[in-house]
This record gives sequence, C-alpha cells and structure tokens, in this order.
Amino acid sequence: MSKLAATVAAALVSLAAVAGCTAQAEPDEAAGAEEAFTAHASKHAIVLAHGFDASTTNRWSFYKVEDALKADGHVVHSAEVSPYKSVPARAEQLARHIGLAQAKCRAKAGCDASKVHILAHSMGGLDSRYLISKLGYGDRVASLTTISTPHRGSRIADVLLKIVSDDHNKCVSAAASVWARTFTDDDLAEGSDLRGALLSISEKHTAEVFNPAVKDDARVTYLSWAGVSNVGGIPNAKDYVACEGNIQTRLGIRDGMDATLVAAAGFVAHGTELRPNDGMVTVESAKWGKFMGCVPADHLDEVGQPKDGPHFFTGFDHIKFYRKIASSLDGEVASRGVE
Repeated sequence: MSKLAATVAAALVSLAAVAGCTAQAEPDEAAGAEEAFTAHASKHAIVLAHGFDASTTNRWSFYKVEDALKADGHVVHSAEVSPYKSVPARAEQLARHIGLAQAKCRAKAGCDASKVHILAHSMGGLDSRYLISKLGYGDRVASLTTISTPHRGSRIADVLLKIVSDDHNKCVSAAASVWARTFTDDDLAEGSDLRGALLSISEKHTAEVFNPAVKDDARVTYLSWAGVSNVGGIPNAKDYVACEGNIQTRLGIRDGMDATLVAAAGFVAHGTELRPNDGMVTVESAKWGKFMGCVPADHLDEVGQPKDGPHFFTGFDHIKFYRKIASSLDGEVASRGVE
C-alpha cells in the first residue's frame, strides 16, 4: 500500500508541475514586503506552540525565533507538548505552559501577566483553539496567531488514517514513542497515539467534529497566516486568488518546495484540483479569524527549517516574519477594543 501511495503521489506532483507551466502573470505581490519596521515589545508574554511530529529542538521547531524575539524585548516561552497525541491531550499539556509564560512575565517589570499571546505553527493552532474554547483559557489569551494550521484539516492525514488502522495503531504508536524519545522528553514521548493525532488534523474530523464543537472566544483576537510553495518553484495560477492578493514575496517569485514534502503535496492539493498549499496544509485550510496573507514558504520554511536563513530569491526571512508579527500583536488586539 505504501508503494501505491508513493506512485500516486508522484503522478499528482507531475500534474501539478505541468499545470504550473500554464500559470498566468500576476500583479507584483506584496510590494511592501521589504519595508523596515521598528520592534515593539509586547505587553504580554508570547508563547510559541509547535505542531505535529515536533518539539522545541527537532526539524519542525521554531529555529532561533525565541532568541530573536527576546532580543526585541519580548518575554517568550517555548511550549513543548507530545508530538504524537490528539489535540485534547496536547491542549492539556499546553495549559501548563501558559502558566509558565505568565510566571516569566510577572518576573519582568512592565509585563502584564494577566494574558499571553500565542504564536502557533501547524497543529499547535488547533491545540490552542481547544485550550481557549474547551479548557476555559479565553480569559488568559489575548491573541492567537496561527501559521499554516490545518483548521479544516490536511488531506494527507485522511490518507494516512487508511494505513494506520485501529488494528495497527498500538504497534505503530509504540514505534512512534521510541522515535519521539530521540527529540523530546521521555514523559512526552510515552503513550503516543499516532492515530489520535492524525484524526485530529484530518479533514473529516475537523469538519464534522472539531470545528462545530470548538467555538471562538470573543475575548480573543484570532489571526492567521498561510504558506504557499510550489514544486520546482513553478507558480500555480490559483495561488494569488487563494492568498487574497497578498503573497509576501519579491516580484511574484515562488518558493521551491522542499523535496521531503513533495510526495505529500499531491494529496494535500487534492490531486488535479491543485489547491495552493505549503506541502502539508492548503491555504484555505490555514485561514481562521483575520487572514493576514501568505508567505512564500513551505511547511518547514515557516519555522526556519532545516536551519536556514533568508531565501535568496523570494526574500522570505522567517526571523523577520516573526519579529513583525510579535511587534504588531498589541496593536491588533487594541484595534478590536477587547482589552
């Protein structure tokens, strides 16, 4: 079955490349992407929440983001939760980190510890939404900014659920726990539930269970960003519309997708539908609350992985991206008049 999946993925990717060749010229995107900004330390602590298959140190972690934000004067806390558990389980773990971030804030003069801002990548955004809605943290979260979070699921998870059946989950999850011990604490690696994690980020579950039950809290400001990347850097004619005219890149230049994501991208894009995506999450799935636009980055680039710097052609700099977001958070909240 895995060989068949790989074959199908390769075929879909080929279709994507061919379709990309027919992409029409678009307006110069995000002309202000290079504009300078002045860093402003947030009045609340900032919590960094990672996604599926991640920790604070592995290939899906926020590379050097915490240090950069601290240098700008922010109080920052990097949360670490189980890489292979369901959203409810991860949200319970995330709750402890909110308290730790508030404690750091109380230790710094001028920091308001009543609330935190959360910057969440991928599945971390679903953990955060559950934390706010179901665990009652709406009074402790000023804003939630999600970056390529599968709010409407990721098709690759639905595909993998057909392979990781209930019968196989115990064995596969045990192997996942062994692997997790190579990049996270033993207590977070223990008791992995790979099927539960995949179910949490599947299109079917988010549409039928998660989104109907997990409601937004009016006290919280919800912001979202999407990543858009292309096989071989060949533009998809649908990118510009999906990103609502805002792709933070130089002169329409596209990001070339990391080779490790290409096989999954065909499924994520729904085959010949060629839905714009970052290799793991479609642009449409990433939208939640106030949509801020797209960055020319794949799912790894969005957190600065694999440990790289600014993109030479697109100009995308993940450090500058997070610095700008962090400096704007208080203003975004204030503009809604909720604090």
